[in-house]
Amino acid sequence: MQDEGVVATARHLIGYEQEHFRQVGEWEENGWDCLESAISSNIGDRAMHEIYLWPFADLVRAGVGSVMCSFNKVNNTYACQNSYLINYLLKEELGFQGFVLSDWGAQHSGVYSALAGLDMTMPGEISDEWLTGKSYWGPLLTRAVYNGTLSQDRLNDMAMRILAPFFSIDTISLPTEEDEPNFSSCTFHTYGQEFAYQHFGPIVQKNWHQDSRSEFSDITALSVARESIVLLKNDGHNLPIAKIDGVRRIFIAGIAAGPDPKGFNCKDKRCVDGVLTSGWGSSAVNDPFVITPYEAISKLAREQGMVVDYSNDAWELDHVQELADYADLSIVVVSADSGEGYIEVDENFGDRKNLSLWHNGDKLIETVAEKCRKTIVVVNSVGPVNMEKWIENENVVGVLYAPPLGQFVGQAIAEILFGVINPSGKLPFTIARKKQHYVPIIDELNGEKHPQDNFDRDIYLDYRFFDKHNIKPRFEFGFGLSYSKFKLCNLRIDEINSPTEYLPYPEEYLPIYKTVEDDVCDPEDALFPHDEFEAVPGYIYPYLYNENVRSIDDGETFEYPAGYNPDQPIAPPLSGGGLGGNPDLWQVYYNVSVEVKNEGKHKGGYVGQLYIELPSTIVPSPPKILRGFEKVFLEPGESAILSFSITHRDLSIWDTYSQQWIIQTGTYKIYVSNSSRKVDLSGEIDIGC
Repeated sequence: MQDEGVVATARHLIGYEQEHFRQVGEWEENGWDCLESAISSNIGDRAMHEIYLWPFADLVRAGVGSVMCSFNKVNNTYACQNSYLINYLLKEELGFQGFVLSDWGAQHSGVYSALAGLDMTMPGEISDEWLTGKSYWGPLLTRAVYNGTLSQDRLNDMAMRILAPFFSIDTISLPTEEDEPNFSSCTFHTYGQEFAYQHFGPIVQKNWHQDSRSEFSDITALSVARESIVLLKNDGHNLPIAKIDGVRRIFIAGIAAGPDPKGFNCKDKRCVDGVLTSGWGSSAVNDPFVITPYEAISKLAREQGMVVDYSNDAWELDHVQELADYADLSIVVVSADSGEGYIEVDENFGDRKNLSLWHNGDKLIETVAEKCRKTIVVVNSVGPVNMEKWIENENVVGVLYAPPLGQFVGQAIAEILFGVINPSGKLPFTIARKKQHYVPIIDELNGEKHPQDNFDRDIYLDYRFFDKHNIKPRFEFGFGLSYSKFKLCNLRIDEINSPTEYLPYPEEYLPIYKTVEDDVCDPEDALFPHDEFEAVPGYIYPYLYNENVRSIDDGETFEYPAGYNPDQPIAPPLSGGGLGGNPDLWQVYYNVSVEVKNEGKHKGGYVGQLYIELPSTIVPSPPKILRGFEKVFLEPGESAILSFSITHRDLSIWDTYSQQWIIQTGTYKIYVSNSSRKVDLSGEIDIGC
């Protein structure tokens, strides 16, 4: 993103694991009127570092320009005014140099959020006070500097952090007066009022209708869609579909095989009665077109001279049953959707209310499979679904998992089904047999005004939980079949550098060099402009009104929050000292390599997965932890080398007592696997005292 000149934002910091109860006002409208604060994600120190903060360390190290704090509380303090989270974990431990902005309406205080490390408020207004001009900052931030509750240094820091990406990233530059946006997110019309929501201002050009698509972007979108599809079942090798295998008549069934009757681009993607291209919510974007599964499957079938039947009826199933009875092979496309919490669809308030298929999907599959002995199920879903009612049905011979895949969703599905493309996707989550094996959503208050989500599974999430308790999943994390056969051999583990148990102390910070002089001037200079100034309704200005002008009196002091220190520390924490943390965390200690050969008849992609089993010298750890994956595409008979680097961080546990990353002594087992449960090759590393 930043190579294209756009500042990227990493989100959400942190523990934003569900939509239920994320904002008070939003849920009052949905009938939970006793809610007094957003849900608190209560995360332990080890899980915070080893699970939730881990990807943010990678993002900071990669140079991301901004980080967005989330709606929820973290350990009972709102994320956007959580000083430990923003000032310490993000800016000190991870050494983040860019700016922190709030999610839309996630700011809940003025001075305290500024002191806690929030640098930019979005969209500026107080939540549920849209277009009123009311803000926790705006003129109140100006007043806070004048009355001494917020230092000029902190204000300067906020401004410099916002500007930092524009000066530190070569591909990003500050916009000029000519660099006005050429589109509006509020309207598709070419012309409209300058301030549309306020119904204010002259008529101006709002959209220039520039086509941002390119051949490269289309190829990328199609490639991502193809590689995201996971083949879960292929009994009897009925896939890929071919007329020479006796398939002369196919039947395509299911609402998700076609378009929603309201179209593809209904407001915020609430159109769920058709194939899914994305979840719903404020960040959903419109598709330029959509190729549906029915459209793409029928096209490839017709090219082979097949007869194609189709029904999108999910409830009156007599006709479906009849068409399935005629078919040599049936394809049932089913779905389940979710999205952002402010939208409710059939009592799904953002999060799904259960793991069931939508639109009578289970009954549809059972009905078709009862009549057609070769039934293929395509699950077009935002996440795992319960498959237990039909997955072991002997007539369900094939299953694909296809997440919302954008405009090429149908083409990608059809190409996998007919073998134009060999499936290479792997599950990014475990599909369980029982509901209780998933982390539950907190969806009832039970009289609680301040809901609590205790992350009781700690570091044992997803496949780690299943491995720890020896639970057999339906399909494990990292699982995915291919039309080809791959063989791994020749595991090598080479030591690059000798491991050390502890990290070295990072260098001290450089002395403070003032680049901006304190320039707090007379409060009169910050007054609202003269009476002829035409203020835009609902616009947030930084100016003071006369009644807000008051400098701090002699002897008055502002009492900072407990534990807050406005002075810059001399040195970073032991875990810090560089972008993403202590630079030695990325020291490479070992290189693991394996040879993979395509022994099948189809060109295809193979994903090698590196798992490490840590010793339990100091604290217990999961049986296996994913520490890398590499994908390679091979022609039949072709071989390649997969290589994985193992760093200090990959071998470390977070020691909550000493507050540092530690490499334990003992034996580290190395697994190169086809999934979290299927180990192909293994080796060991011994790290002594």
